[in-house]
Amino acid sequence: MIETHCHLNSSRFQKDRAAVLDRARRAGVTHLVEVGYDVRTSERAVALAAAEPDVWATVGLHPHEVAKAAPDAAATLARLARAPRVVAVGEIGLDFYRDLSPRDRQREWFRAQLALAAEADLPVVIHTRDAWDEMLHILAAHGPRRRGILHCYSGTAAQARRGVELGYALGIGGSLTYGDAELEAAVREAPRDALVLETDAPYLVPAPQDVKRNEPALLARVRAAVAAVRGETIEEVDAFTTENARRILALTAG
Repeated sequence: MIETHCHLNSSRFQKDRAAVLDRARRAGVTHLVEVGYDVRTSERAVALAAAEPDVWATVGLHPHEVAKAAPDAAATLARLARAPRVVAVGEIGLDFYRDLSPRDRQREWFRAQLALAAEADLPVVIHTRDAWDEMLHILAAHGPRRRGILHCYSGTAAQARRGVELGYALGIGGSLTYGDAELEAAVREAPRDALVLETDAPYLVPAPQDVKRNEPALLARVRAAVAAVRGETIEEVDAFTTENARRILALTAG
């Protein structure tokens, strides 16, 4: 399995990150992508990827963070995007649910980071909430050549089809285990080459939600949920999601 989105630099893993990584490896996770959401976590993602042979990094500014961006944030992210083992720009996007940053500022940074991805020839990892149609419209006009992943997919089945038409994969995590019929339809209808697995650890614990903190070892629950919704075997889901993640993020053996 490939874990395409986690936050192991979270303070919730501070005391036992080594043990968390060990459990992930024993559960069959071969690659983990540590995702940045501001300059500090992007720097930490790059450092973690440099220290662990099966960890890769993304760098980017989350829509919640753009209102707080320092004047040199764009230049710093451009430098980090060229660091070894950085495989995407993200997580970036639009979040009109919480509106923690002004919407115009979110749009400005989203377009700027799509341009950074294009310049660095990297795919993108996109966070979207309550802004799917506008986000897809921007991607249609400004998406980078290498496309990327719609992280923690939460749009409609129709929006999923549009994202796939544009060349993006759906990042499927613990939300699939919560009984969302629209999400299940999106996963059921998606072509095999448009699905990847993620946990978003420490968030979104998959059902039965018997622990308070998500971690990459629980990716197996997500894989099982995808298999159940699509009527496929776990082995089939493992094979095509692994191939998709390798292709999209240009992941190597370590």
